[in-house]
Amino acid sequence: MYHKWLRSFHAVAREGGFTAASRILNIGQPTVTEQVKLLERQFGVELFHRHGRSVALSDTGRGLLEITQDVFGHEEEAMAFLDGAREMNHGQLKIGGVGAPVVMELVQHFQASYPDIQLDIYMAHGDEVLKSLIDFETDVAILAHVADDPGLFYLPYVRSDVVLFVNTDHPWAGRKKVRIEELSGQKFILREKTSTTRQALEGALKKAGVRLGPHLEINNREAVMDGIIRGLGIGAVSELEYVPHEKLKAIRIADAEVFISFYVVCLNSRSNRSLIRAFLDTAVALARNEGE
Repeated sequence: MYHKWLRSFHAVAREGGFTAASRILNIGQPTVTEQVKLLERQFGVELFHRHGRSVALSDTGRGLLEITQDVFGHEEEAMAFLDGAREMNHGQLKIGGVGAPVVMELVQHFQASYPDIQLDIYMAHGDEVLKSLIDFETDVAILAHVADDPGLFYLPYVRSDVVLFVNTDHPWAGRKKVRIEELSGQKFILREKTSTTRQALEGALKKAGVRLGPHLEINNREAVMDGIIRGLGIGAVSELEYVPHEKLKAIRIADAEVFISFYVVCLNSRSNRSLIRAFLDTAVALARNEGE
């Protein structure tokens, strides 16, 4: 009884409404509504604030969703595992990641080996991708930073140098390399403080005792590129993510190691699931080939 009530609550909370939940559960909307009401009445709580046809989670509802997320996440995981066990000839793998070129290269190689597996890809900032992994919204992730967490299984995938880029009118446009001390006082366009690229660059600058000049901070990669094309400053990017442009020139830092390490990550408890393990094995093989 409670399982049905909780499942209806979870579906409404995830889908944002009773009608959408009924479609997901394949039962009538009145049944879903009644089951949620019974749950609220049984425990004397309000799980949703209802405004006409729209609903919003109450504080109690948000707390309960954190629990049901884990409960039904494991249930969905069990079904996905059984589906994937059938000789890998069908199934779904949800992939989260940062750094589109890094993610898509790995996806390309995985799909070549498992063409019938449906891949759903979620690109976002690192913290958001990690949260999606912990919440069972993604199965595996490619991240540029991994905290030492016993709940996570991760393996090094690829290292990418951080390069600078300027517009073709910049005094450095004809150069292939600059020394890190030459960055002193230079105008930069930087990503947000949580950017792994920015953190790697600032770590190298601090180590070298170099301070940048005035800088712009922009939380969008395309806007950063547009600003550099317009001559508003120098940019920094992972070499694997640098997109060549007729008005831009990439430049290496000659005398400092500035790089980002990408990792393939999953929950430790799920590292032996068939589809996830196949993805991890693909990453290991690709990393080995690139290292030879």
